[in-house]
Amino acid sequence: MFQLGVHALISIIIYLITIGLSFQIMKSVRIENIIRKNKVFEAQLFLIFAAIALGFLVGNFFITLIDTSMQLSNFF
Repeated sequence: MFQLGVHALISIIIYLITIGLSFQIMKSVRIENIIRKNKVFEAQLFLIFAAIALGFLVGNFFITLIDTSMQLSNFF
């Protein structure tokens, strides 16, 4: 049970870090050419959702990589 709690805590931390990093990256992308004029709120909302989606995908990759590498010890 303790290992599940630690795994959940590490997963949450990884997700928050990757979402934060992807938000910083998404802020540097110029989407003014895609979004219509006077749609600032929608553009900001799009950046937030895109950062969450990208951060989730990257975080999920790292969590799966960690889980798989920990299961490799059962192989040997």
